[in-house]
Amino acid sequence: MTLPTCPHCTQTDQVQKVTSIYSSNTKEWKETSTGIDSWGNTVTTEHLKQAHTSLGLKLKPPQEPSGPTHPGLWYGIGGLVVFMLLSILCPIALVPLSFILPLLTGSAFIPDIAGMPAWAITLLAIGLPTLCIGAFGLALVFWLGSKIKKRFGSDMKKYREKKAVFDRDELPRWQRAKARWEQLYFCMRDETLFIPAENKPIKADDMEKYLYDPQFRS
Repeated sequence: MTLPTCPHCTQTDQVQKVTSIYSSNTKEWKETSTGIDSWGNTVTTEHLKQAHTSLGLKLKPPQEPSGPTHPGLWYGIGGLVVFMLLSILCPIALVPLSFILPLLTGSAFIPDIAGMPAWAITLLAIGLPTLCIGAFGLALVFWLGSKIKKRFGSDMKKYREKKAVFDRDELPRWQRAKARWEQLYFCMRDETLFIPAENKPIKADDMEKYLYDPQFRS
């Protein structure tokens, strides 16, 4: 296979494909970490690590852009946090009842109201406040639910707009830059980048502009 000629020094002996140079100047490995999640389960996670030489960093391919995060993820995390807090706080809130109930069930502390038995008075003393608190809590839940639903609808609208821009502009722009990067050659003699079909010498420091900016390569 005949290597292309460097447009700067017009030689071929030091010309190499950028993809090959990057691979030989980059080391990849996986590291494993073990931890405990919120449910007490052991979780093992693998992390991909990279190390580059200075030349490998210069010739690194364009980084793939990350798309917008679906708002359902954050709402799900928030719901999980609220559920965990309630599971902790609700039993704590019931602790005072263990001290109040013995007092209310003792006939010495309960006045005689129209001949009503002690259990009925206890039921009224506890049931009515509990019913009021429950009704207030239910109303609060419905109110918060309507607010969250409205906010979620607004966040979903913004997400769809960002996703449309990402799919239409950002992702194709990166794909074009990545395709151009795969066509690049590098001359080790004068550290020049070029695409054979365009035959224009570019400094390694200007690679990103060359890949993304049409005006720069014109």
